[in-house]
Amino acid sequence: MANVNTAVKETVYKINRWRGVNEAQEGEASLKMGEAAVMRNFKVTAGGALKKRGGSQTVAGLLEAYNITVNTGSTQTLKTESGSSSASWTMYPDCSADSVGNITLSGDPVTVNASNASSYIGYYYKDGAGKVYRFAGLVRTG
Repeated sequence: MANVNTAVKETVYKINRWRGVNEAQEGEASLKMGEAAVMRNFKVTAGGALKKRGGSQTVAGLLEAYNITVNTGSTQTLKTESGSSSASWTMYPDCSADSVGNITLSGDPVTVNASNASSYIGYYYKDGAGKVYRFAGLVRTG
């Protein structure tokens, strides 16, 4: 076990009975044992004890279903090329949200390039940064 030394003197107390959040005026420091100035990530049990709340999946799971909405008001150019195209993307037919609200792509992946792009309009692509795009097609100029 490692000991971490800090300049701050801290003491851990067991709170048997939760007294609530004391929203005292600024500058007042009259908290009693079992009161908190601010409360984050904790819940109060039926017996009145304070218990650390579960992870984000439990908290986010309060919302039972997530709906994904595609922004159709704007388009983005992902790649611009001159001459014949050599670009290809791995795309998926379906897009959904997991229990925490993260977007996941599913279905059989396909490799989309200039020759077959018109067959995969409406498929989804996730870039390296985690952003998800719905494929609207290729634009050829010139």
